[in-house]
Amino acid sequence: MEDQIITLASYPYSRAQLLQARLEAEGIECFLSNINLVQPGIATGVKVKVRESDADKAYKIIEEFKAAFGTEKQKALDKMKSIRRILVPVDFSEQSLNACDYALGIAQKLKAEIKLLYSFFNPIVTSEPYLENQAMAFQLDPIIGNMEREAKKQITRLKQNLLDKASSENREKIKITYSLEKGVPEIVILEYAEKYRPGVIVMGTKGKGSLNFIGSVTKKVIEKSKVPVLAIPSNAVYMGMDYINKVLFATDFDDSDFATISKLMSLVRPFEMKIYCVHIATGSKQHLSDIKMDSLKNHFHEEYPDYDITCDLIEHEDVLEGLEDYIGKNDIDLIGMTTRKRNILERVFNPSIARKMLFHTHIPLLVFHSGSVG
Repeated sequence: MEDQIITLASYPYSRAQLLQARLEAEGIECFLSNINLVQPGIATGVKVKVRESDADKAYKIIEEFKAAFGTEKQKALDKMKSIRRILVPVDFSEQSLNACDYALGIAQKLKAEIKLLYSFFNPIVTSEPYLENQAMAFQLDPIIGNMEREAKKQITRLKQNLLDKASSENREKIKITYSLEKGVPEIVILEYAEKYRPGVIVMGTKGKGSLNFIGSVTKKVIEKSKVPVLAIPSNAVYMGMDYINKVLFATDFDDSDFATISKLMSLVRPFEMKIYCVHIATGSKQHLSDIKMDSLKNHFHEEYPDYDITCDLIEHEDVLEGLEDYIGKNDIDLIGMTTRKRNILERVFNPSIARKMLFHTHIPLLVFHSGSVG
């Protein structure tokens, strides 16, 4: 982690949030520290930090931000709203309905809105102007129409069920809308996420007909989405967000981990979860790993001094088995990692390996886009 984090400015909390949103809208990862976790709204000396390599560009944006605060404020507010959007792809399977329960719990805590998304049909008809193809298209039209009407009935019913559930559990009123789209599910989800700009995508690890731990749609969304994806396994039992208390973040000490940690903290801060930052050392670079872990501990101490964070370095010949042992011993409720940890994700996606790893079957997986999947 050679790229240092530096302080750009110190502002009241609300203005620091606006500046953070403005910087991130320009592709600059921004970190806030010195926040009063009990009453963040009254914090007056919140530090705005960025990577040293982004400093020059960030300083120019700050000057623009000061000069046109009214306009920049609205842009930043638009960016902040995206954090309070949750996209939930559904196919009406038990897995996707289970994911909806998690989305409801998150929406309540974040005061977020939920968008249900269903891709109901992908018409595979060639565009060649032959008579038989035209005939096929005419035959498909009523079928597609019926499918769309049925899909609308199902998703309308699901929306109402979720609203009723939220009401019966005395939750604050949650805004839930839906969208029906034709097309290949993973393409529809990724394209819609670009347009809707949610703070997180919540979906089941597999849909109808999938026998693997991770279905092909979820796998492709995780690999390509620039938005964090919370994948809910079929055996995960939702008991309420109050029962999700411990989060493990698997680190490789990569530069991108700073940005990921910032995003992770933004998502879990309202839930008061305990964070476990863990690195599994498998080779002979133990001394180097010790140094990097000490550096990460210092980062946490400086940026999140009031937060409950444990940093552990574990020696194990196999990364996945090392994680499973640690997860079992510490009763981890949620696993976080980046797409850069491709070797681990590929093994998680491998059915023959997944069957041997018990934690895959019931612990949600929160995956962040690292910017480069190496």
